[in-house]
Amino acid sequence: MINIYQKIQKVETLQRRVDREIASFKRQACIDCYHHCIECCSYNDVQATPLEFLPFAYHALKLGLIDQWHEEISRHNSSLCFFRRSENDVWGCRIYPVRGLICRLFGFSAVTNKLGKPEYAACKVMKHNWPDKISQIRDAVARGEKIPVISSYYRRLASIDPCLGQDFMPINAAMKKAIEIIYFSVAYRQGC
Repeated sequence: MINIYQKIQKVETLQRRVDREIASFKRQACIDCYHHCIECCSYNDVQATPLEFLPFAYHALKLGLIDQWHEEISRHNSSLCFFRRSENDVWGCRIYPVRGLICRLFGFSAVTNKLGKPEYAACKVMKHNWPDKISQIRDAVARGEKIPVISSYYRRLASIDPCLGQDFMPINAAMKKAIEIIYFSVAYRQGC
Protein backbone atom coordinates (compact mmCIF):
# COMPACT_ATOMS: atom_id res chain seq x y z
CA MET A 1 0.00 0.00 0.00
CA ILE A 2 1.42 3.38 -0.96
CA ASN A 3 1.57 6.17 1.58
CA ILE A 4 0.09 9.65 1.24
CA TYR A 5 3.36 11.20 0.05
CA GLN A 6 3.67 8.62 -2.72
CA LYS A 7 0.09 9.31 -3.78
CA ILE A 8 0.82 13.03 -3.93
CA GLN A 9 3.94 12.39 -6.02
CA LYS A 10 2.04 10.11 -8.39
CA VAL A 11 -0.75 12.67 -8.82
CA GLU A 12 1.82 15.41 -9.45
CA THR A 13 3.53 13.20 -12.04
CA LEU A 14 0.17 12.68 -13.77
CA GLN A 15 -0.52 16.43 -13.63
CA ARG A 16 2.85 17.19 -15.25
CA ARG A 17 2.05 14.69 -18.00
CA VAL A 18 -1.33 16.33 -18.56
CA ASP A 19 0.33 19.76 -18.67
CA ARG A 20 2.86 18.57 -21.29
CA GLU A 21 0.19 16.94 -23.44
CA ILE A 22 -2.13 19.96 -23.17
CA ALA A 23 0.76 22.28 -24.14
CA SER A 24 1.51 20.08 -27.13
CA PHE A 25 -2.15 20.06 -28.15
CA LYS A 26 -2.36 23.87 -27.82
CA ARG A 27 0.72 24.31 -30.06
CA GLN A 28 -0.51 21.81 -32.63
CA ALA A 29 -4.05 23.22 -32.71
CA CYS A 30 -2.90 26.86 -32.46
CA ILE A 31 -5.42 27.60 -29.73
CA ASP A 32 -5.25 28.87 -26.18
CA CYS A 33 -7.47 30.39 -23.53
CA TYR A 34 -9.04 33.73 -24.22
CA HIS A 35 -7.07 36.45 -22.39
CA HIS A 36 -7.87 36.43 -18.63
CA CYS A 37 -10.97 34.35 -19.13
CA ILE A 38 -12.58 32.72 -16.09
CA GLU A 39 -15.27 30.76 -17.90
CA CYS A 40 -13.91 27.38 -16.77
CA CYS A 41 -14.19 28.59 -13.18
CA SER A 42 -17.72 29.83 -13.78
CA TYR A 43 -19.47 26.51 -14.33
CA ASN A 44 -21.77 25.34 -11.57
CA ASP A 45 -21.39 21.86 -10.19
CA VAL A 46 -17.98 20.94 -11.62
CA GLN A 47 -17.26 17.38 -10.49
CA ALA A 48 -13.81 16.36 -9.26
CA THR A 49 -12.15 13.77 -7.05
CA PRO A 50 -10.36 14.32 -3.75
CA LEU A 51 -7.33 12.49 -5.15
CA GLU A 52 -6.66 15.09 -7.84
CA PHE A 53 -6.61 17.78 -5.14
CA LEU A 54 -4.15 16.09 -2.75
CA PRO A 55 -1.24 18.20 -4.09
CA PHE A 56 -3.35 21.32 -3.50
CA ALA A 57 -4.11 20.25 0.07
CA TYR A 58 -0.47 19.43 0.76
CA HIS A 59 0.43 22.87 -0.61
CA ALA A 60 -2.08 24.41 1.84
CA LEU A 61 -0.38 22.53 4.66
CA LYS A 62 3.09 23.74 3.63
CA LEU A 63 1.81 27.33 3.44
CA GLY A 64 0.19 27.06 6.87
CA LEU A 65 -3.23 27.70 5.30
CA ILE A 66 -4.81 24.29 5.72
CA ASP A 67 -7.09 25.27 8.63
CA GLN A 68 -8.03 28.61 7.08
CA TRP A 69 -8.84 27.15 3.67
CA HIS A 70 -10.80 24.27 5.20
CA GLU A 71 -12.89 26.71 7.20
CA GLU A 72 -13.42 29.05 4.23
CA ILE A 73 -14.39 26.22 1.85
CA SER A 74 -16.75 24.85 4.52
CA ARG A 75 -18.53 28.22 4.73
CA HIS A 76 -18.59 28.72 0.93
CA ASN A 77 -22.22 28.29 -0.10
CA SER A 78 -21.86 28.43 -3.87
CA SER A 79 -21.38 25.57 -6.30
CA LEU A 80 -18.74 27.67 -8.10
CA CYS A 81 -15.15 26.88 -7.24
CA PHE A 82 -14.11 28.61 -4.04
CA PHE A 83 -10.76 29.61 -5.57
CA ARG A 84 -12.31 31.30 -8.59
CA ARG A 85 -11.15 34.88 -8.66
CA SER A 86 -13.50 37.76 -8.15
CA GLU A 87 -14.33 40.06 -11.04
CA ASN A 88 -11.77 42.61 -9.77
CA ASP A 89 -8.79 40.24 -9.76
CA VAL A 90 -6.37 40.02 -12.66
CA TRP A 91 -6.26 36.26 -13.20
CA GLY A 92 -8.75 33.44 -12.88
CA CYS A 93 -7.49 30.85 -10.44
CA ARG A 94 -6.00 31.59 -7.05
CA ILE A 95 -4.45 28.09 -6.85
CA TYR A 96 -3.44 27.70 -10.50
CA PRO A 97 -0.14 25.80 -9.97
CA VAL A 98 -1.88 23.20 -7.77
CA ARG A 99 -5.27 23.09 -9.49
CA GLY A 100 -6.98 19.78 -10.09
CA LEU A 101 -6.95 17.50 -13.09
CA ILE A 102 -10.35 18.66 -14.34
CA CYS A 103 -9.12 22.26 -14.30
CA ARG A 104 -6.05 21.34 -16.35
CA LEU A 105 -8.05 19.42 -18.95
CA PHE A 106 -10.89 21.88 -19.39
CA GLY A 107 -11.13 23.24 -22.93
CA PHE A 108 -8.16 21.31 -24.29
CA SER A 109 -9.28 17.71 -24.20
CA ALA A 110 -11.85 15.31 -25.52
CA VAL A 111 -14.72 13.35 -24.13
CA THR A 112 -15.59 9.99 -25.60
CA ASN A 113 -18.86 9.61 -27.44
CA LYS A 114 -21.15 6.59 -27.14
CA LEU A 115 -19.03 4.79 -29.75
CA GLY A 116 -15.87 5.34 -27.70
CA LYS A 117 -14.47 7.91 -30.15
CA PRO A 118 -12.89 11.14 -28.85
CA GLU A 119 -14.75 14.39 -29.47
CA TYR A 120 -13.13 17.74 -28.76
CA ALA A 121 -14.84 19.49 -25.84
CA ALA A 122 -14.21 23.21 -26.36
CA CYS A 123 -15.50 25.73 -23.86
CA LYS A 124 -18.27 28.24 -24.62
CA VAL A 125 -15.83 31.13 -25.00
CA MET A 126 -13.71 29.29 -27.56
CA LYS A 127 -16.79 28.16 -29.48
CA HIS A 128 -18.07 31.73 -29.57
CA ASN A 129 -14.78 33.50 -30.39
CA TRP A 130 -13.21 30.96 -32.77
CA PRO A 131 -15.98 28.85 -34.35
CA ASP A 132 -13.95 28.10 -37.49
CA LYS A 133 -10.90 27.05 -35.47
CA ILE A 134 -13.02 24.83 -33.22
CA SER A 135 -14.58 23.20 -36.28
CA GLN A 136 -11.12 22.54 -37.74
CA ILE A 137 -9.95 20.98 -34.48
CA ARG A 138 -13.05 18.79 -34.26
CA ASP A 139 -12.48 17.61 -37.84
CA ALA A 140 -8.81 16.87 -37.11
CA VAL A 141 -9.74 14.86 -33.99
CA ALA A 142 -12.35 12.95 -35.98
CA ARG A 143 -9.60 12.10 -38.50
CA GLY A 144 -7.47 10.68 -35.69
CA GLU A 145 -5.30 13.61 -34.59
CA LYS A 146 -4.03 13.11 -31.06
CA ILE A 147 -5.87 14.91 -28.26
CA PRO A 148 -5.84 14.38 -24.49
CA VAL A 149 -8.91 12.34 -23.49
CA ILE A 150 -10.46 13.11 -20.10
CA SER A 151 -11.55 9.56 -19.30
CA SER A 152 -8.05 8.24 -19.99
CA TYR A 153 -6.53 10.54 -17.39
CA TYR A 154 -9.18 9.73 -14.83
CA ARG A 155 -8.49 6.01 -15.31
CA ARG A 156 -4.81 6.74 -14.64
CA LEU A 157 -5.77 8.79 -11.60
CA ALA A 158 -7.96 5.97 -10.28
CA SER A 159 -5.07 3.54 -10.63
CA ILE A 160 -3.22 5.56 -7.97
CA ASP A 161 -6.04 5.12 -5.45
CA PRO A 162 -9.23 3.46 -6.73
CA CYS A 163 -11.41 4.82 -3.92
CA LEU A 164 -10.31 8.46 -3.94
CA GLY A 165 -9.76 8.53 -7.69
CA GLN A 166 -13.31 7.48 -8.55
CA ASP A 167 -15.16 9.38 -5.82
CA PHE A 168 -16.58 12.23 -7.90
CA MET A 169 -18.20 15.09 -6.02
CA PRO A 170 -18.63 18.87 -6.40
CA ILE A 171 -15.25 20.57 -6.73
CA ASN A 172 -15.43 22.38 -3.39
CA ALA A 173 -16.33 19.13 -1.60
CA ALA A 174 -13.40 17.40 -3.33
CA MET A 175 -10.99 20.13 -2.17
CA LYS A 176 -12.39 20.02 1.35
CA LYS A 177 -12.07 16.23 1.53
CA ALA A 178 -8.49 16.43 0.18
CA ILE A 179 -7.64 18.93 2.93
CA GLU A 180 -9.13 16.60 5.53
CA ILE A 181 -7.14 13.66 4.16
CA ILE A 182 -3.89 15.63 4.28
CA TYR A 183 -4.69 17.04 7.69
CA PHE A 184 -5.34 13.65 9.24
CA SER A 185 -2.65 11.79 7.29
CA VAL A 186 0.16 14.32 7.62
CA ALA A 187 -0.52 17.25 9.89
CA TYR A 188 -2.15 15.27 12.67
CA ARG A 189 0.70 12.74 12.74
CA GLN A 190 3.25 15.56 12.88
CA GLY A 191 1.50 17.17 15.85
CA CYS A 192 0.19 20.22 13.97
